[in-house]
Order: sequence, then C-alpha cells, then structure tokens
Amino acid sequence: MDSQLIYHNVPTPPATNTPLAVAAPDGGFLYAGIRSINYISAEPANSSEKSQVKIMSTRFNIIALDVSPMWGKRSQPFAIVGDDLSVQVWDCIMGGAVTGHKAHQHQHEARNFRGNRSSEASVLMSYMSNGNILSIDASDLVIYCVASNTYCRRPTFIPSRIHHFVVLRCSPYNDNIFALGTTSGAVLVCDLLKMSILYKFNGHKHCINGLAWRQVSLPYEEEHLNLDALSSQAEQWRSRKEEEVAEAKVKVEAKVEAASKAKPKPPPLVKSKPAESDDPFDIYNFDHLECEFGAPVDTRRCQSSDDCADDFVGLEKPAGAVALDFVEACESIKADIMAHRSEATGGESGYQHVEVTLADCQPTKPTGPLSDASTLSNNQEAALPSDSTEGSLEVIQYSSSSDDAVIVDGDAAKPKREVLHHIYHRAEVHAPETPQIQMNPEPDAKIALVEERSSTESIISINSSIRPDILLVSIDTEEVLMIWNTNTGAHAGKNYSRSKSTDQVCSVLWLNDRTIVSLGRHQLSFWSLVYDRKVLRYKISKDNAHKCATKDILSVASNSSKQQLWVCKTNRTTELMDPLTGHTISNYSSLVFGVRAMVECPDDMNKIALGCSDRRVAFFDLSKLATNGAAINSLFVGSNVYSLAWSPDCLQLACGTFDGTVVILDVESMRVKRTIQGPQKKEVYSVVWQENYIYFVVNRKLCLFDVTKPNAGATALNLMERTCLVSVRGPFLFLGSDDGVLQLHERTPDGKPSWGPALRQSALLSRYITDVAWNPLERNVFAVVGHDKYVIIMEFLEAERNWKTLNTFTASDPRGSITSLKWSNCQKNLLLSFHIEGKVCVWDTLDAKKVPLTITYHCPMWCGMFLPSDENIVMCSGKAVSLELINIKVALAGDERNICSKVDGLLNVKWATKSLVHPYAPPTNAEVKKIRHNERRKHRRGGARKGQEMVSVQDNEALNDGQKVEEMFGALSLDQKKPEPSQSLNECRKCKENEAASQPPESVATNTRTCLYLAHKDLNKNALGKLAIVLTEDAEKIDKSVLLSKLFGTKAMAKELIETELTNLKHSNSKDIAPLCLTISTFKLREELEEHIANKTLTEGHLAVAPSVSYVFWRECCEAYAKQMEEKGYIMHAATYRFSLGQHREAIDLLLAHEYFKEALVHARISLPATDPKIKIIINQWLERLERTGNFGAAALICVLDNEMMRGYTYLRKFHNCTPEIADLMAQIKRIGQLSDALDCCAPGEPPALNGEASDHVA
Repeated sequence: MDSQLIYHNVPTPPATNTPLAVAAPDGGFLYAGIRSINYISAEPANSSEKSQVKIMSTRFNIIALDVSPMWGKRSQPFAIVGDDLSVQVWDCIMGGAVTGHKAHQHQHEARNFRGNRSSEASVLMSYMSNGNILSIDASDLVIYCVASNTYCRRPTFIPSRIHHFVVLRCSPYNDNIFALGTTSGAVLVCDLLKMSILYKFNGHKHCINGLAWRQVSLPYEEEHLNLDALSSQAEQWRSRKEEEVAEAKVKVEAKVEAASKAKPKPPPLVKSKPAESDDPFDIYNFDHLECEFGAPVDTRRCQSSDDCADDFVGLEKPAGAVALDFVEACESIKADIMAHRSEATGGESGYQHVEVTLADCQPTKPTGPLSDASTLSNNQEAALPSDSTEGSLEVIQYSSSSDDAVIVDGDAAKPKREVLHHIYHRAEVHAPETPQIQMNPEPDAKIALVEERSSTESIISINSSIRPDILLVSIDTEEVLMIWNTNTGAHAGKNYSRSKSTDQVCSVLWLNDRTIVSLGRHQLSFWSLVYDRKVLRYKISKDNAHKCATKDILSVASNSSKQQLWVCKTNRTTELMDPLTGHTISNYSSLVFGVRAMVECPDDMNKIALGCSDRRVAFFDLSKLATNGAAINSLFVGSNVYSLAWSPDCLQLACGTFDGTVVILDVESMRVKRTIQGPQKKEVYSVVWQENYIYFVVNRKLCLFDVTKPNAGATALNLMERTCLVSVRGPFLFLGSDDGVLQLHERTPDGKPSWGPALRQSALLSRYITDVAWNPLERNVFAVVGHDKYVIIMEFLEAERNWKTLNTFTASDPRGSITSLKWSNCQKNLLLSFHIEGKVCVWDTLDAKKVPLTITYHCPMWCGMFLPSDENIVMCSGKAVSLELINIKVALAGDERNICSKVDGLLNVKWATKSLVHPYAPPTNAEVKKIRHNERRKHRRGGARKGQEMVSVQDNEALNDGQKVEEMFGALSLDQKKPEPSQSLNECRKCKENEAASQPPESVATNTRTCLYLAHKDLNKNALGKLAIVLTEDAEKIDKSVLLSKLFGTKAMAKELIETELTNLKHSNSKDIAPLCLTISTFKLREELEEHIANKTLTEGHLAVAPSVSYVFWRECCEAYAKQMEEKGYIMHAATYRFSLGQHREAIDLLLAHEYFKEALVHARISLPATDPKIKIIINQWLERLERTGNFGAAALICVLDNEMMRGYTYLRKFHNCTPEIADLMAQIKRIGQLSDALDCCAPGEPPALNGEASDHVA
C-alpha cells in the first residue's frame, strides 16, 4: 500500500454485529468494518498535515482483533481472527496479511464459511507481552510464535463444559499470565507456564463482556509521605533504644555464664499452650527443638562446644570457634525479655494470648493489595553483617517501641509484638535460605549497628521496595464493574449498576491509573479509582472530571499517551475526543465497499451523490474535505442503489435500486419524497431525468414516469427489445441492448413523450452496453462501452440524424468488461474507464497509439471521476474499495503507464507450521514417543534399502520361486478364502472404474444357477446323512429333514417346497430371477408384482411376465417402472417405456426436462405434427442452453438449419474476437437471409485490432 500515492481514503463503517476496536501504541486507531480493517493514524503534530487512513479488505468478517506490543515505525503488526477460524498477522504498512496459522480449523470447517458460528466454535485471541499470540477455542489452546512462524497446539486445561469463554486478555506485564471471561460471570486468571488456573474470581452474575489490565502505582497518599516526620520519629526511637540495649548487654553476659550449668531433661514434646503476644519463644514447647538443628538434645547437652561443632549437620555450620547452645540462649533471652517487660509495664498484661501453630509459620504470599505489604530492601541486606539474623525483621514497615496495632498482608489489625513474633519465627526457623544463628564474643556492637541502620533505612526505602499493583477490571452485561488484584488474588473494588437491562455491547478500558472508562447502552461512563486505607481496598466512584455526551457509540479505545478516546458511532462516523472537555478533535465519515454509481451535481460540482451497496445514498461535499476527514451524509432508501440521476433543478435525486423501484429524494430535507414501482422487481441499471420525465430500464424494458402525475404509474415503451441502457440528449433518445446494438430515436413534435421509429442502428459491441458518456467540453462527442474490451469514441451528427466513429481503443485484457466511463471537465481528451478486471484506465482520445495510464486494484472497479477541484486526483470506488482518491500527477509527469494503489491482502500469506515442542514447557511423553517412532521408521527404511541393494539376482529368483510355491499351496488350501480381485496390487484403477460402470442397475435381475437353494443344499451338504434318514423309511422324519424329498412327491408337496423356498429368498433379500421364476408356478404373480410396485423394486423380468396376468395390468407395471427409473436417474429407460405405452408427449417432455434435446427433437419430428409448437419450444430451449455454455457457433448452426438467419447472425456477433472467418460467415448469412443493411458487420479481411470499430449505416 503506497501511502504517497493515496491522496485520501474514506474508511468503512464499523461492524455492528461484533464491534471490535483497539488503539495502537503510537496513538492510532484500528477497528473492524464489514470484511475490512480500518486504520486511522494519530493526530499529526502539524495541523496542515493529513491524517493517514488505510482500508484493508479481508474478504471475510472478523471475530477478533488485537494490536501487537511490537508496533513501531518499521513494522506495524496486528492480528485478526476470521470467520473461517484462521489467525492472521497483518502489517499495516504493507496493507496485507504476512503470516498466520489455521490450527483451529478442522476437517469439517470450510474456507469460505459465511454465517453465524456457535459459541463453542468461536476462537478468542490476544497478543502476549512478548509478541506471541495466544488463541483459545473450546477444545484447544494454541500458542503462535510470530518470529519463527510456528504454532504449538495443546488441549486446554480449562474445563469447557463448565466454562464457556467469551473474552480473552493476556497480561501486558507477564508473558505467562492471561485472563478469561466466561458466560457464567466468572473471571479466570491462568498461568500458561504452569498450565493451571491461578485465581477464579466469582463476583459477576452475568456474562463477562470486557477485561482490561493495568499496572497501578502507589496510592497518592503513599507517594507523598512526609519523610522528615518519619526520620524524626526514627531518631526518637533510636535514642530510646540505646538505654535498653545497654541494659540488655549486661543481662546477656550474665546469662551466658550460666549456660554451662547442667539442666534437667525437658518433658516430652507436646503441643504448646497459647503464647503471650509479646513472647516470641513460646510458639512451641522447647522439646520441639529436638532434631530441629541437626542433633538430639540429650547428646548435644552432654558434649562440649567443640564436639558439637564437629558433629553439626544443620543448615549452615557455625563459622566461629565458640559454639552456642541454642536452647540455653533462647531461655536466657526469654527470661531477659520477660524481666524487661515486667519492669517497663509494671507487671500488667493487657494483650490477648494468641496461639500460633506451624500452619501460621508457613511461607505465604500477601493476600491484600501490595500497597499494604513490603519486601526486603536491597540496601538493608548489603548493610547487615553476613552472620547476623536481625535482618529478618526488615519486613516490618515501621518499627516503634509502642504497642500500636499494625496490619500485615491485608489481615485484621494485630498487636505489634505479635507481628514481630510471627515474622521472626517465620524468618529464622522455617526459612531454609536464612543462615544458622551463631553467637560472637562481642554481640553488643553488632546489635547496636543493626538497630541503628535498620531503623532509618527501612523507613526511607518504603517507596523503592513496594511493587505496584497489577489490577484487572471486568464488566458484565449489566454494566457491573469489578476490580481484582492479580498479585494477591483479592477483590479490590466494585460498582453497582442501577440498570437491570442487559447490553451485549459492553466494554471497559483504562484511561489512566486513576480513571476507568466503561461502554454500555451506547454511551460512556467514567469512574475514578480511590484507595481506601480503612478497608484496604480500592473504591470506584463516579468521575465528574471527564465527560462525554455522545449516546450512539459502538466501540471505544484509549490513546494512553495523550489520554484521548477513539469512538466508533452508530451514525457511521469515527471520532477522536478529549474526555476532559468532551469536545471532538477529529471526525471521520465512512462509506461502505461497492459504490455502484457516482454523479456530481450540475450546479455545484463539489456536491457528489454516491449510490451505496448498503441500501443508502451518500452525499459527499468536496468543499468540506479536511485534512482529518471527509464530510459524508447518508440517507437510507431501503434497497441497494445501482444508478443515479439529478433533477434539472438539482433539488431532487432519482435512484434506481436493486428491487426495481426508483426512489426520488429531496436533497435539501434529506428525505424520501416518492417511490416509483417498476413493472418487475429487477435491478434498475440505468436512469435519466429530463424535464418532467424519468426514463429508466428494468429487466430489459424501457419505462417512463411523469413526475407531474404522482398518482400515475410508470409506462412501458416498446421501442427496442432487450433494452439495457438509456441516454437522452435533447429530443433524441439513445438506447443500448443486450446484443451490443445502439439505436437512435427522435421525439415526436407534438410535445408528448412519444418517440418515433429507430433512425439509426449500429452493432457496436458483442455483448450488452453498460454506459454512454457525453463529453462536457465537446457536446456532440460521446463514448460507448459495454461487456467487451473496446472503448468506442463517436460523434453525433444532429442535423443528419447520424453518428460516426472517431476512434476505437482496445483494453489489454482479451476478455475485458468495462462498467462505466467519465470524461474530464477541464481537458477534452482525457477519459476514465473502470474495468471489472480491477483496473482504472486514463485514455488520451487524441492519440490512439498511446498506452493508457492504468491504476491496478485487487477487485472489480465500478465507477469514479476526476476530482472537480484538482483533476490530478482520481476518485474511484469498487467492490472492495470504499472511496479512494489517487494522485496521478507524478505518474503523468513521469510518463508512467502502470501504478498500483493496493494489492490483495491475502496474496502473500506464509502459513505457519506445527511445532512439536511447546515453547513454554518440555515436550510431552506422547510427542517424544512420536518423534522416536518416526526416527525408527526412517532408520528401518534406510536399512531395508541397503539390504535390498546387497541381494543378488540369484537370491531374488530363488525368492520369487519360493513365493510362487507358497501361492500355489495357498490356493490349494480350503480354509483360506481366495483374495478378491479388488485386493490385487497389480490391478489397474481404470479397470475397476470400467467394471463398476458396466454393472447393471439394481432393477435388472442377475443370473443364477438355481432357484431351489434349500433343496440344492441337501445335495451338497451332508448328503450321506440325508440318505441315512431316507433309508429309515420314516415318512414324518423324511418330510421334516429332507426337503429334497418333496420333489418326488405330489403336486401339493411341490407347492410346499416352493413356499418354503420363497420364504427363504425373501428373508435373504435376493435380487436374482429366482423368486420370480418360482412365483409363476404358484399362480400368485399379481400379488407378487403389486408388492414390487409398492416397494419400487420392479425389474425388467417382472415386466416380461406381467402380460400373463392381463394387458391392463402390464400397462400399470410399465408406467410404475417408468416412474421408478425416472426417480433413479435412468431417463432413457423411463422414456423408452413411455413410448411403448403410447405416451409420446409425456416422453418428449421428460427428455426435454432433462436436456436431452436431440432425442426429444427427433421423437417430436416423428410423433408430433410439423406445426406443433412443442418443436419450437425444444429448439428455443436448446439454443438457450448453448448460449449459456458459450457455444455460439453451434447455436448459429442450429438457427441457420431452422431458417432463422437473423438469430444465427446475432449469435455470431456475440464472439469476443470477430475473426475474418466469422465476418465472412456473417456476410453470407446476411446475403442468404436478405437481412437489412442497417445491421453492422465485420468487414472481411479487416485487421483484428479494428474489429470492434462499428460501421456507419443509416436506417
């Protein structure tokens, strides 16, 4: 897509069924239209520059859209999911798809699927923070690596029977985290690396419609802490602690000396009693320390310090020479602290005893917002000595000697000493990374150093140690917002909607860290985010600082850099607005693909009417074409518009529509004034408004409507057969036909809208005429085009009631088709033509040898014109182009002949291949087994080939001989069945097809060797046993066991045998002649045949024996058999039996209905009278069939044989290339048929390049 070439683009309207929109990282806007993607660049810094608008056709509807975080200047990638379930990565700079995958397509999925898919078959897609793409359907989870163009598909770990996904959003802050919204209202936060669900948020009662991530910094109060006040508090605390440390030093030395004394054995391990809130050592009974530090308590107490150091097997061996008995140290410190507490508080105990168990000491993550929790400071860790254990207390945010309550991990407030107790125990006892405690000879200085440094540093490092919260906001169909903290899994905030109505078009996004924007009921709502420190939760309240009064919004996206909003509205406009002021910064109107008609107003050339394919008429005002958008107003008319015509006063507009009506619009009031119904509901391809009359063509008929008589209907004018175009020039009427003939009529002088006979008729083109364009600068020059490759320039001689050909131009496509023409308003020699092949050509009518300037597109082009304000710009529209303005000034100055504005977006897609290795996890066992299996197969094949090369010719011969012998023995075996002919490896496929084709139809009875299968079995199976039964001379036993005996009995016994055999044949569903052969002897043939008639299983054998019943019954059987053959597709069989019954007309109709034209005609010539109209009907349908298939030569031959010279001449003229041979045949037909000289004919011997040029004849 050449942005320098495109002067201006008009985007397409947003899709209303699935409104998708996303903001690009550079501030641009991407949104999905109807089978298209639109991109509007950010507002340029210089107001004189134009915003860049790009429209990319996708050929299919879009169900998911997301922009890549790798968006930049060199590449601007984004991803879509089409309704064919393919995931495609597009580049906005290239204007097309680059890569993609079809992992979600299955064998039953069609490429060109169009329609609504079920929720189970939909695909959700989102970009990951590393640039890869995650897509999910009901059964699979696909990770697509864009860099390597490979994908990995895995069964989803989320149960699809419970959760039906509707929204997917990957975290922009973590490569592995993504969120899913479900129809039941649950929000799932999942980890791709662990393949598990981290959190399941249940707060919504209805379907989730939107999710949005945001990394929120610290609350405003935390960011502006008064550090000076905190420093002064820390200084007061330090001075207060100096005295306490000095007293503790003396007591610790005394307790260390007493540590060497023997102590009694402690009681066995039992559960501890509830500890005091300020006692950090009574969490367990001291006996729990057995085996806790690597050695039994009794053994350790009886050994010296040196022996203990040698046998130490704990976490870390003490580095000092003097070891510490930890139990004694704990008892000493406990006694010291208890004494100090009794002295400080006077023995009073005002705290509740809380029991802390092992479960409380397990390492846990914070459960509240991260703004309430702290982590270890790197500066503190560097400042502490390596052998100190006091650093574990740095997790406390604020230290003080008072007993104020503190809050940790979002739980309820607890006394500070209980918090110290819990954290100290968790850090020292149950943390394997914490070094082992050791006692130094001089602990005083180190303790003082730790206390002094940690007191101030822990306060100052609050802002640097706390991570920001990563919040996830969700919205449901009732516009209820909920905020979740994905770091802790806690519910952070919620708003309550007063509306009870559900809206399927809901979305939510972040404008900034403190503002949330929600879309519901087509209007925006702004919410402010405030952190409440009392309940440790975010609160959502209505934001009055931002506003938006628009109430017709379909989708919204946020420009985070400038805090602006992009909105798509229901009135088909796109706006960039400032939410602080509520004012619109830029406004972009839209237009759908497939504008079929484009006419400018004769009084104001800047006002252009556009006939759209979405049942609207749009008015484009070029005088209001701004740098940031175009002003387009549209009006709904109820049907697709194919043609337009301005009224003489330029106040009204006539629109020819798809359903055969002509709608008259009042341009000033923008409303439908009148609707004219045509004679048929077909397309109105041509409409002209002259004076008080509107001429239009509908379904090959010319109609006239008098606007002064609104109650009167349209009148049909029978001036020309198969009319397809009408053009009026003063008192003259120009009509074009489907055969490429142009006729001239003149209005009668009585003033009424009546027209005389044809004054002039020329066969200009081989197919229908599509447009006749008059030169605005040379009033008598006009151009004619149609479904052909020629552009014919002609001059109208008004005085002579004639025209002549000035020049003929030929398009480069051999089978071209031109839809419309448009002359330049400033240069009389420039002409625009628009082609079905996707071209727009600029012709120079003064130079026939000059190659036209060609603008290439990827879709059929319908109409266009030169821009009235600047004719160096061409404005055009096509099937997949809304309205594009192309600058051809550089191409004309540089004498370029071909320029390309757009290419097919799906032309160069590199589809991804499947990768067996998961990018986030090692391959599964099944994948490893599959890889190994493939390797073994390759190895075996390679070894077999090498072995075959080493085998000699003699061995091969011996092997072949052995195989032949084995085959012979196998053939002699009675246990094994012989292989079927179809199982032979050497059998030809064509032989199988011919054998299948030669099989008789099911209605034909097959040959058989016997009718009495049961009696035949007595002879071939256990005949000796049957003979033994007969020799017993027991009549009852013989009659019961030997069925063959009935053949040697009476007539009644023979009938019993036949009844038994018929019963067996009916149960076996035999299709041979046996049942019919036996039925004849039972004198029940009529009942048997009636049963076959009812079951539609008649055969020709049944028809052969039917006359034995009666002649009338035979006719019934023949008619039933004919119907049976017709239903099964054997038309010739059915017609044959119809003829045998004397139903000649019915048989001919049957052959004609199934397009057996030759057979029907030959029987009609013989069976029907020569003047019977059925013969003409057969010929006409035969010719129509040949015309549809393009066999014009055969059609002309039949017409000449039927003495229809004019019709045969018409078929020869439909050839695209009128060769000298065809021209000679046309001349001979014209001579033999004595046709009128008014018909144009290709002159024999004329060069092929001039075959499209018309000859001049006067009627």
